Amino acid sequence: MILHSLSELILSITAFAVFLIFFQKQPIYGRLIWGIFFVIISVTSLLTVLWYLGWEALAPVVGSLRRLEDTLGPLCMLVGTWLLVGHLIATRFTFWATIGAGTGLFLGLAWFRLNPLVQVVQPLCIVIALLIACCGLLQRQKSALWVVFAMTILALSAKLRLGLSPTESYDPYHLLVAVSAFCLGKAVQSQGRMLFK
Repeated sequence: MILHSLSELILSITAFAVFLIFFQKQPIYGRLIWGIFFVIISVTSLLTVLWYLGWEALAPVVGSLRRLEDTLGPLCMLVGTWLLVGHLIATRFTFWATIGAGTGLFLGLAWFRLNPLVQVVQPLCIVIALLIACCGLLQRQKSALWVVFAMTILALSAKLRLGLSPTESYDPYHLLVAVSAFCLGKAVQSQGRMLFK
């Protein structure tokens, strides 16, 4: 349990630090979209640490946040990737449409008790983000290469989480997501730079 708490804490700190360090120069709505993705990860991990340490009342909150992390989070990551690779600036409509779609997905799957479908959302968003990043690679964008690294690591972490028992997969899953978050930060830092000048 101590190792699980440590890996959760590392993920929480990394996700929050990456958002604070790399995303401050992004336009406001794009920063908010990325912020929701990173803050959900960070808060979920932090509350999970508190739950592991004996705060049992947090169990339902952690469960809901994990479902939110698997629905709204990946959708925000997908839209953020699309904005990043496409050199687009998010508008108010883009922001609210993303939040509305992600929240609707979260509530719809919870309302109809379609919990197995929650596990489909993240891999689907990862695949679409990889396709977007491949289009960016064709344009020789350095940020697209970092997105490919991030999505590949996220895909590996999702596979670990689905393929292993929860006690075996927690630590590597959290560490891989932390590395993926760092790669997304580097992608934003590399925005506008070209590969192979």
